[in-house]
Amino acid sequence: MELAYEKSDQKTLITYGETFAAQLRKESLSSKHIVLLTNQRYYDLFSDKLIQLFEGMLSIDWYICRNDSHCNNFEELQEVLAFLSELNQQHSFIFLGVGNEGVVQLANFIKKNCLFKAVCWLLPLSIQSLSQSLLVQSVIELNNKAVLGSKELPERIIYDHTLLNDRGDSKLIDFLVFIKCGLVCSHDFLRMLYLNYNEANHLKHTSFNGMLKELIHYYEIQGEEINRFGQLFEEAFLETENGHLLSSHMKRLLGCLLQLLWSQEVSQFDFHYKNFLVWLIHLGYPIDFPKQILVSDYVESVTNQMNQWHKALLLDDIGVINDYQEPDVNQLLMVVEKYKEIIEEIRG
Repeated sequence: MELAYEKSDQKTLITYGETFAAQLRKESLSSKHIVLLTNQRYYDLFSDKLIQLFEGMLSIDWYICRNDSHCNNFEELQEVLAFLSELNQQHSFIFLGVGNEGVVQLANFIKKNCLFKAVCWLLPLSIQSLSQSLLVQSVIELNNKAVLGSKELPERIIYDHTLLNDRGDSKLIDFLVFIKCGLVCSHDFLRMLYLNYNEANHLKHTSFNGMLKELIHYYEIQGEEINRFGQLFEEAFLETENGHLLSSHMKRLLGCLLQLLWSQEVSQFDFHYKNFLVWLIHLGYPIDFPKQILVSDYVESVTNQMNQWHKALLLDDIGVINDYQEPDVNQLLMVVEKYKEIIEEIRG
């Protein structure tokens, strides 16, 4: 299926439900120089297959990034630019970003800012990566902070579910993207998720392809809001002592849950927050707030994040956004303590 996607006066073409190989057969690429940017793990998994698909191209070069989802950083950018400087700039290029959310940002940023005659295609290999591809802005980070940015959609986004790796926690990580869509955009969509994905085994063995159209629609209308929901609370863990005990994906989850609870406490809307957490536990999400992290230290980190540039999106209700606001210290202390109390009640 092909969808025309438009956001902030930018347009792209999204293809899903077909394999990447089927898409390539429709294209005339023999005169193109392919620059493939990917993560090490995906190079190990798919390099042989991709080399076969691109057989007969003018040239193909690989740049292998770290597996880190934050590989869209200044150090990696410098290394990519040094690599590109050795190529024949007279060629017509396709920058193909294959992999995680860091790679798709890196590929799109380079295409936007380089002097080559080039287009950018993205082949995201997770729902998380796909959602990042749908955002207009790509950023480059330094010390986990965005320091450079560009606003442009890629020419093509191709989502090939046959290339996905559903092992481990990948389904949980991807499902959180749909949950955030429900929280920010639609109570009905969140209710549908709750009714249709009610236990871990079902989630693990069910494809998300049937919800891609809704995901794309929500990102087209409110993608930045979905992406930023939970971000203030998430990034505070990076600056908190013992925050390293949480993986990047656990930071994202807890950030989302704390921002949701803050919204409910401020706006006083009706939502069964405790039941929501119980559902997440049944699906297999690790929702505990680490005992090794002091509430006061964490709240101080949230406040520091606000002092730099961040605010938090306040919900008036599930699926109803208000505006970006700054939580005060008393609100933050109350929210984190209440969150821990709810977890203790659930755990018994």
